[in-house]
Amino acid sequence: MFRIELYLPKIIKYGLYAILLTPLAFWPKALYPFLTPKFILFQILIEIIFGAWLILAISNKEYRPKFSWLLAAITAFSGISLISALFGVDFDRSVWGIGPRMTGLFAEFHFLVWFLVLVSISKSGFDFKKYLNFSFFVSLAVALTAFYQNSQWGLALGYGVFSNATFAAPYFIFHFFWGIYQFSVFSFSRLAGSRTAGQFSVLKKWLFGIGGAFLFISIILTQIRGAILGLLIGIFIFGLILIFTDILGRRFRILVSVCYLLFFMGLSGIWYWRDSRFIQNFGPIKKITGASLSETTVQTRLLAWRTAWEGFRDRPLLGAGPENFNYLFNARYNPKFLGFGNGGFDETWFDKPHNAFLEILTETGITGSLLYILVWLTVALALFKLFRSGQKFLSLTLFSAFIAYFGAVFFSFDSFGSWFGLYLFLACLILHDNLLIPRIEESVPPRRDGGKILGINRKLAPFVIGIVALVIFLIYINYSIWRANMADADALRIFPVNTAQSIDSFKRSLNYFTPYGSEYRFDLASSVIGATQKNLPIQDLENTLNFTLSEADKALAAHPKNAAYYTDMAKLYNILGEKSGDLSFLTQAEEYGKKSLELSPDRQETLFYLAQSALLKGDIELSLEWTKQAVTANSAIGQSHWYLGRLYIIKGQKTEGIAEIERALALGYKPLNQGEKNIIKNLGIEINSQ
Repeated sequence: MFRIELYLPKIIKYGLYAILLTPLAFWPKALYPFLTPKFILFQILIEIIFGAWLILAISNKEYRPKFSWLLAAITAFSGISLISALFGVDFDRSVWGIGPRMTGLFAEFHFLVWFLVLVSISKSGFDFKKYLNFSFFVSLAVALTAFYQNSQWGLALGYGVFSNATFAAPYFIFHFFWGIYQFSVFSFSRLAGSRTAGQFSVLKKWLFGIGGAFLFISIILTQIRGAILGLLIGIFIFGLILIFTDILGRRFRILVSVCYLLFFMGLSGIWYWRDSRFIQNFGPIKKITGASLSETTVQTRLLAWRTAWEGFRDRPLLGAGPENFNYLFNARYNPKFLGFGNGGFDETWFDKPHNAFLEILTETGITGSLLYILVWLTVALALFKLFRSGQKFLSLTLFSAFIAYFGAVFFSFDSFGSWFGLYLFLACLILHDNLLIPRIEESVPPRRDGGKILGINRKLAPFVIGIVALVIFLIYINYSIWRANMADADALRIFPVNTAQSIDSFKRSLNYFTPYGSEYRFDLASSVIGATQKNLPIQDLENTLNFTLSEADKALAAHPKNAAYYTDMAKLYNILGEKSGDLSFLTQAEEYGKKSLELSPDRQETLFYLAQSALLKGDIELSLEWTKQAVTANSAIGQSHWYLGRLYIIKGQKTEGIAEIERALALGYKPLNQGEKNIIKNLGIEINSQ
C-alpha cells in the first residue's frame, strides 16, 4: 500500500538540494530577470519542503527540531520583526518589500523555514557535509557566469547571474571560507584533529583549494569595497588565530605565518604603488585603492547613516517596520543629497541606509536590535562550545566567515545572496556535532494500516489536508506574483512599438494578485503620460488616461505615506497640464506636491515641480517662492540657483538672473543639454571658465 511518509523524506531531500541551485536561476523576460526568478523558485521549493516536513513532524517526533538557543533567538528576532511590521508605517511593504529586491518578511520567513528544516533532519540520514559541498560547487558555477556574456539573456561580463555584485559578494564569501576549510582540513588533518578529513581524496583537496582561490578572485573582481574589506578582515583573523593557537603544529604555523607575511606585504605594495600606471589600469584594484572620503558614494552613505540615526530617534522602541526605512529617510530628508546627483534626483531617494545594522535599528527599534544582538551572542556561545569540543578549525572557519559577512553588510544590506549564505552557515553551526549524520535504520512498515490513510493516522488527516491546502495557496501566490511580473515586463518592453498591446499587458499584470501592483501602476502611468508628452499615438487616449490616473490613485491609496509617489504624481500631472493646457491638472499637481512636502520637507525635486506648476499657471511670483525655498533648503546646490536664475530672467530681472546662473555654475552645475548651453551663451557667460 502507498505510504506517504515513505516518500516525504525524499521530497525534502531532493527539494533541499534543488534549493542550492536557485542562485543560478534567472529569466531574461522577467521584470527583474536576475532576482525575481531566484526568490520565486526558492519560495516555491521551500513551501513544498515545508509542507512535507510539517506532515512528518506532526506524525513523527524524530523530525521535530531540538531546542537550540540559536534557533530560539532567531525565532524571537523574526517575531519582533513581525510585531514591528504590525505597528510600523507600511505593513504591506514590510511583508513584501519592493519589487526590485523582494526582501520583505515573506521572503525572510522562507529563509527561516529553510533553516528550521535543515536543523530538524538530523536523524533522516541527511549528509550535511555533502550538502555544503554541493552548494560550494554551485557557487563556483555562479562565479563562472561573470565571465560569460550574452546580450539576449542580459548577461554582461563581470556581473553574472546576480547582475548586482553587491548581492553576489556575501554569497561568495561564505562559500570561500567553506572551500578553505575543506582544503585545509585535508591538508592538515592530523594536526587539526579532524575526524572527517581522511575521506577526501587529493583531487577533492585541490578542487576545494582552487575553487576557494577562484571565489577569492571573484570577490575581488566584484569591486564591492565593503565585501572585499570584510573578506580581508576575515582572512586576517583566520590566519592570526591559526598562528597564535595550537590548532596547527609549529611547522605549519610557521608556514602559515610566511604565507600571511607575503600576502600582506603584497597588499601593502599595492597600496604603496596605488598611483602607478599598472594599478591605475586594473579596475578592481584601482577602485579599492582609490577610495576617498570625498567621493560621492562615501558621502551619500555617511549622510544616509546620519539620517538613519535621526530617524531611529523618531521611532525608538519598535522602529518603522521592516523595509520601511524610506519613510524615515523621507521625513528626515537632508537637502545635501541633491548635490551628489549630477543634475538628477536618483541620489535623493534611499530605501536602505546601506548599513545592515542601522537598518535593523531603524526598522525594528531598540527591541529588535537587542534581539539581533542576542542572536549573535548565541552564535558566539555556539562557536565557543564548538572550539572547546575539539572542532577548533571548524569553529575558526565559521567565525571568520561571520566576521567577513559583518564587513560586507556594514556598507550594504541583506539580500538573497547574503541571506542564503548566512542561514546555510548558521545551520552548519547547529549541526556541527556530526556533519556526516548516520542514517537511522527505518523500521519495516506494518502490513496493516488500520486507522491510517496513506500511512497517516486518521486523526491527523485534517491537519494534513490543511497543510496541503496551505502549500497550494502559497504556491499560487508565488505563481500570481510571477505572472504579474512577466506581464508588466512585457508591457514595458513592447510599449514603444505597440502601445495598445502594451496597455493590455499592463491591465493583465494588475489583474493578478501581486503586492507590487502599485509599482506596476506607476510603470503604466509613466509610460502613458510619457508617450503623451512625446506626442506618441495612443488609441482611445481619453479613456486610457482616465484608466491610468485611476490606477495611479489606487497606488497612492495603498501607500498613503509614500512621498515618492506624490512627487511622481506632481511630475506626471505637470506634464498633462502642460500638454493639455487644462489648469485642473496643474492644480492637482500642486496638491500632490504639497502633500509630498508634508511627508518629506525641503525636498528640492518636489519644490521644483511645484514651481513648474505655478509657472505653467502663470503665477511667476509663486514659482519664485517655491524655488527660493529650494535655495534656502541648501544654498550650496547649484541646480536650485540655476532654476531661480531662469525664473528671474523670465520675469525680466536679468541682472538677478545672471547672478544666480553664475552662482549655479560656480557651484558646479553642468548644463544638461544644448538648450541650456545656448541660454548661458546668450547671456554672455563663458561656460569654459567653469
